[in-house]
Amino acid sequence: MSIHSPSVVAVDVGYGNTKMVCGHSIDKAGRSKWMELVFPSILSPVVVNEEAAGFGNNPDRVLIEHGSKSFYVGPKATSGFVPRIIEPNYIETQTHEVLLIAALHFAMRESNKVISEVEKLVLGLPVSGFAAQRERLIEIGQKTRTVPVPKHLQGQAGGATVKVKVKGCVAAPQPFGAMRCAAQGLPTTDPVFQSGVLSMVVDPGYRTLDWFVAEGLTPELKLSGSYDGGVSSILREISQQIGYDHGTGSLEFDQVERGLKSGQINLGYKVIDMAKYQPMVQELASQEIGTFLTRMGSRRDSLARVFLAGGGATYYEQALRERLPGCAVDVLPNPVMSNARGYWLLGCDALDD
Repeated sequence: MSIHSPSVVAVDVGYGNTKMVCGHSIDKAGRSKWMELVFPSILSPVVVNEEAAGFGNNPDRVLIEHGSKSFYVGPKATSGFVPRIIEPNYIETQTHEVLLIAALHFAMRESNKVISEVEKLVLGLPVSGFAAQRERLIEIGQKTRTVPVPKHLQGQAGGATVKVKVKGCVAAPQPFGAMRCAAQGLPTTDPVFQSGVLSMVVDPGYRTLDWFVAEGLTPELKLSGSYDGGVSSILREISQQIGYDHGTGSLEFDQVERGLKSGQINLGYKVIDMAKYQPMVQELASQEIGTFLTRMGSRRDSLARVFLAGGGATYYEQALRERLPGCAVDVLPNPVMSNARGYWLLGCDALDD
């Protein structure tokens, strides 16, 4: 039996989505190709094992047993709305653990290899919790886990599950992944590499808004930080306003998010036009951006480059451009994946050390 293992797996376990990266290549035409996947950070309880009952296998979800409970996890874990529970000590939760197991499963699927050993597993933390939780996250990351094997690889693995050993775990402040990703394609003359010049990543996630400042790629953690806010804060305000306007009560945040993207929310008995609420998004985002910029004090005048990453990037782009008119503000390609891609690059850096 031959079991292959990618050297590096990067997992950005977020409150909104989990992002996994397990490889990168350049094709003959010079195009960049990432082995990666993003899926909702949702555990859908399993009432009936549909595969065992003969309903067929869905490769876009995996059944994971944890403790006495079973969950579907993945891009197609559920087609309905599942409320997200926001917990302060997220890395210690069952949700975090199950999502990490699922990410390793999908790393096998995307790389088309059975993974029994990972040289470097790269994980992240919000800036505000990094110093306090870094060592604990490394301990969690280095656990050996029993991971379901994709159906088409089970013959190679010799079973339906495989134990995955992690030889080393790297923990990073979440936005530093995006900074590393942004720097990968820049010329050495770019201000981001220059001493005395500050660059910043703004990473609005589901639960927190993180900002990370570096001077010549050297982290400036005293100028960096995070606070409770981000996308969930905006969605909460809009959900409450819709409830007041239409007598619906507060809607699920997922409903509001989809409505903002599509332009309407169809409740069956009522269709809500979301055009009225788009200006609220910009106003709320501008308030959050203004709050953290004041914490930088006079050092904000040294900012030369600002990179925008994360799932909430589109909500905050206009606010950043208005608040920082003298800065180059760049939304990173595929901002949802930028932290995880940077994590993967950091893992490769660690292999070379």
